[in-house]
This record gives sequence, structure tokens and C-alpha cells, in this order.
Amino acid sequence: MKKRYLIWGAALGLALGWLLVVGCGESRQPYAGAYRSVEPYAGKGHVELILKANGEATWTWEGKTIKFKWTVDSGRLRFYTKEGGIIHVTPTEGGKKLAADMTGEWNVSCPAKHCVLFERVTKGGS
Repeated sequence: MKKRYLIWGAALGLALGWLLVVGCGESRQPYAGAYRSVEPYAGKGHVELILKANGEATWTWEGKTIKFKWTVDSGRLRFYTKEGGIIHVTPTEGGKKLAADMTGEWNVSCPAKHCVLFERVTKGGS
């Protein structure tokens, strides 16, 4: 009987420890808000980007909206698409500007040909 309680106690302890570790990621709050691309994307139209503090986001371009998840790691943002793609984003000016590297790799400076630059339109986002 005591052995069963010990096993359940250990399992509960591991579960609580895992939740504590997962909950200690970098805050999304400084980057949450609405952004707009500085230039038209692919010469067609501006990209509207909304980053919510809960990790949900939308990317709207030419009337089409794509939903994705995002995280913050080592001061950089990562956008995770449903198809498994990752877009690396470098914030500047305290999150007022974002440089999205569309190559799928993180580069020290976003390659001009494959970079979408965003400026914050509104701060916040829930």
C-alpha cells in the first residue's frame, strides 16, 4: 500500500516539476501587438501581423490569414506554422521593429532579398 502512494507521489512530483519548467519560458509580452510590414511583400501588398501574448498569432496578406504559434527564445522570436515551418524573427528597438528571415534559417543580419521588416502599429495583445 505504501509503495503505491510512493509511486503516485513521485509521478505527481515529476508532473509538477515539468509544469514549472515549461512555465519558465521568456515572456512574450514585450513583443505582443499588431505590426505592419514596412514595404509591400513580394511587391503586392503589406503584411499585417498580430502577435498575442498567449502565443497565438496571425499573418494576413492579400486577404488571406494564416494562424500560427510563436515563442521567444534568447531574445529572438520563432514563428511555428502548422505545416512545420519555422520563421526566425529578430526584434529591434525593444520590439518596435521585427525582421522576419524568410529563408528558414537564422542569419546574423536578415538578408535583404529574403527579409520582411515590420513596424509595430499597436502594443499589447491578449
